Order: sequence, then structure tokens, then C-alpha cells
Amino acid sequence: MEPSVFNSYRDWVEHEKMPKGKKAALVAAIELFAETGFDGTSTAQIADHAGISQATIFKYFHTKQDLLLAIVKPVMQHLFPAYRNEFFSGMSKCETLPDLVHFIVTDRYAFISENAEVVKILAMEMMTNKEIRELLHQLVMANDHNLLEDLMGNFQRTRELRDDIDSAALIRIMAGQLLTYTIQRRYAPGWVGDEATDLQNITQQVIRTISK
Repeated sequence: MEPSVFNSYRDWVEHEKMPKGKKAALVAAIELFAETGFDGTSTAQIADHAGISQATIFKYFHTKQDLLLAIVKPVMQHLFPAYRNEFFSGMSKCETLPDLVHFIVTDRYAFISENAEVVKILAMEMMTNKEIRELLHQLVMANDHNLLEDLMGNFQRTRELRDDIDSAALIRIMAGQLLTYTIQRRYAPGWVGDEATDLQNITQQVIRTISK
């Protein structure tokens, strides 16, 4: 399954033309994986939650791992929007490093917050699932797009980026802050405050970390 550009993977699944059983399996898996984790969820539980049989699940997904990948892989691909002209166009309009960081933080937070369930699944599986880690590494380091080159080019253009900060560090710093904040906001709201203020604080933290 190769989804076209989307803001919310779950909304895309619910509105996409696909067999009802496949759609039900994906939606149920998103909910249960986010709630109890991949290892803590069985295909029997997914089938029961979806109102389908396990045979229906295995008709579309050979293994539970395949079902997981059908959920997280497209979101991983969209989290790093190498093909989105509007994303790079937005970066090119930013003249200073603070403007650039603010744009990326708010743009990617909007996407992450729309896919909070899948982001939580991804964050959990990154710690234990070797295939997920390898997929993320392949995505970030792929040679068939210019994400890293364009990212660094835009930051270097401001002449405000520290010399020892490379593209991998930029992604780690910003993605780490945003993923953690999104999970806190959705699942531990008592730990966070006003969203606009929090995003501004994240922006300032990133700026202090990467600027000369």
C-alpha cells in the first residue's frame, strides 16, 4: 500500500477505497497498538476489535509485523517530506535561523499531532523493533531524494548554524523534541501547558542548541 500525500493517515485509511476488512484491520490495529503496544496486542484481539476474523487479517497482511509496517512506514515517509514542494518552498522563504526553526517546528508538529497514535506506536517500536529502526535509517539516509542536502543548505544559508551541527543532528534534535512533546500532550496532558507557548519554547530550545 502506497498512500498518496496525506495529513492524517487514519483519516486517509477511513476514506480510502479498499476492502472493508483491510480497512477495519488497520484502524483496529492503530487503536490497540497505541493502547497496549505491538507485543501486547494479538491478532485475535485486533480481529475482535475490528469485528472481523483473523483469516481476514492474514488475507491482507501475512504477519502481524506486516500489519505494523503498513501503519508506520507511510507515516515515517511523510514525517520527512522529501517530495513536498510546499515544505521546501516554506523553508526557502525563511531568511533567519529562528524563522527557519519556527517554520519546521510548527509544520512538522501539525503533521505529528494529526498522527499522534501512529507516532506513539513508532516511538515505542523504535526501542525494540530492529526492522523499524532500519527503515527509519534507510529513509533518512536514502540517496534518491535531497532532503538532507536541502535541509542543510537552508540552514547554512542563514550563516547562523554551528559548524559542528550536521543534517543528522538537526533531525535528531528537532524530531526528538517534537515526538516527545506530542506524546506528552496526548497521553500526559498534565505535563504540558499552552500549546502555542510550548511550541515557542521548543523553538527557542532548538535555536539555543544549534546556533553559533
